[in-house]
Amino acid sequence: MLSPGAKIDGRYEIVDALGSGGMGHVYRARRIHLGDEVAIKVMQVTPDARPESRDRFLRESRACAQLRHPNIVGLLDFGFDGGHQPYMVMELLSGPSLREEIDLEAPMAPARVAAILDEVASALQLAHDRGITHRDLKPANIVAHRYESGERVYKVIDFGLAAMKASSDETRLTDPALFLGTLAYAAPEQLTGAAVTAASDVYALGVIAYEMLTGGRPFSGDNQATLITHTLTQAPVGVSERRGGLPHAVDDVVMKALSKEPSARWPSVREFSEALHAAVGGSAAPAMAAGSGLLSKYELGRLVGRGRLGSLIYQGTHRALAIPVAIRVLKRDQQPHWDAVRARFLLEARTLQVSHPNLLQVRDFGEDERSVFVVTDFIEGPSLRQAMAATGPMPWPRAATLIIQMLGAVEALNANGGFVCGVNPDMIRIARLPERPSEGSSERPPERALVSSAGIKSVQDVLATMREQELRGQEASENELPYVAPEILMGGAPNARADVFTIGVLAYHMVMNSVPFVAASLPELIGRMLQFTPPAPPAELPLKARSAIMRALASAPSARFESAAGMREAISH
Repeated sequence: MLSPGAKIDGRYEIVDALGSGGMGHVYRARRIHLGDEVAIKVMQVTPDARPESRDRFLRESRACAQLRHPNIVGLLDFGFDGGHQPYMVMELLSGPSLREEIDLEAPMAPARVAAILDEVASALQLAHDRGITHRDLKPANIVAHRYESGERVYKVIDFGLAAMKASSDETRLTDPALFLGTLAYAAPEQLTGAAVTAASDVYALGVIAYEMLTGGRPFSGDNQATLITHTLTQAPVGVSERRGGLPHAVDDVVMKALSKEPSARWPSVREFSEALHAAVGGSAAPAMAAGSGLLSKYELGRLVGRGRLGSLIYQGTHRALAIPVAIRVLKRDQQPHWDAVRARFLLEARTLQVSHPNLLQVRDFGEDERSVFVVTDFIEGPSLRQAMAATGPMPWPRAATLIIQMLGAVEALNANGGFVCGVNPDMIRIARLPERPSEGSSERPPERALVSSAGIKSVQDVLATMREQELRGQEASENELPYVAPEILMGGAPNARADVFTIGVLAYHMVMNSVPFVAASLPELIGRMLQFTPPAPPAELPLKARSAIMRALASAPSARFESAAGMREAISH
């Protein structure tokens, strides 16, 4: 993996990672000379890599280069980095993927389904006319993008498995029967090793249409063998049977696309799309039309990170006001203890209803049978953990500014009966203020720490919502427990002195680049907090600052500062 700041070919600077796949990693990057941002896919070349993996990467580049269409991601550049790893540069899409929209919105409005798939079919038709079959069409490979003009479109990505017409420089797979697509969207002929043609993409588009309209796929199974058997031998339940109120004509259109025999499907993706439009009533609704629930009020943008409780955080836009927001979504099907997680999610949202410049206030809340979500202002900046990863131990002047701001936020929360007990560096954002240093100055732009989460009432709120691997200590350095005061871990109620401990751990982490107490289990962690005195911060820190941090980490609550205000005063002077 490449780290932020790494450069490729002296022309591209890595900003952050966007995702990983079987062929390599995808990054957000800045074009150094032009200043704009792009997406770069870098193939991972390893000594044990299969020879055909490089061929597939080159094939994707060639396929993208041949396909210039407003609904296909644009290829901007191709080359090899210093380590001779091939990379391709593509336009950066704002997102989200159709996979994410289906998860949040399906079953979707029929007219919107037809409009989205019309764009996808237009892109695929061009590819098919050029003799290129996608072979791995699925919702994750269809991504929304909004241009600065306001136009929003859907683009097909990832032609890494594309099959191209024979030519003098064609690269073939070493095993032509090898199936590489995603199983749930694969046509029967892909599962049996038969010839893959444009009809295979018609089938995949039929599965996507089925899923958008009903919220489920035509076939399911507990394992791959069952799914393959169902795909090869069973007829799917009709779309109108899965979702009442749909015209029976929709059944006819989608079921024809899902025919077992390629010759029985629609002759082209264009004809499938046109028939679907006619079946849903011929509506000309735009693909970006508002959906239901969350998407009726907000337009979902790119995924920007993962939050507390396994939630997903998206950049979004308020449809009516056209202002940027952050949307934090918690999906029910990903939570084994939904009631406990939902209750804590709601508690945090209520607790953050305090107006303070260093608290990220919740602006909106909503839920449906599938998920709950909160909406806050969108903060362009890293989390505290990301900031520390980029710098290592934080210089005291910068750390002091951020710590004092966090203490101010804690003071405001405590005054309103709220607490930050257990907040960790992932839950604090660092916003750059608009002021700029004077010309020629190397001074860092002013920063503002924003506490984005709060509200636990007891350690059970943490334990009941943690994943099994966290409870077993496999992710102990990343979870909340090292930031929770020992008396809370033993069953006490959150209070101002416990919040001082949490800020003390954060302060220690900032200046030492490590947490003061580390253990593989909860009992061991409590024991270390009660009996172990961590090494003092470096002598470069002012004596009062070192003393204040160590006092905040005292095992006995009475030995700590009585309030955040007391710790803030000690650090400020």
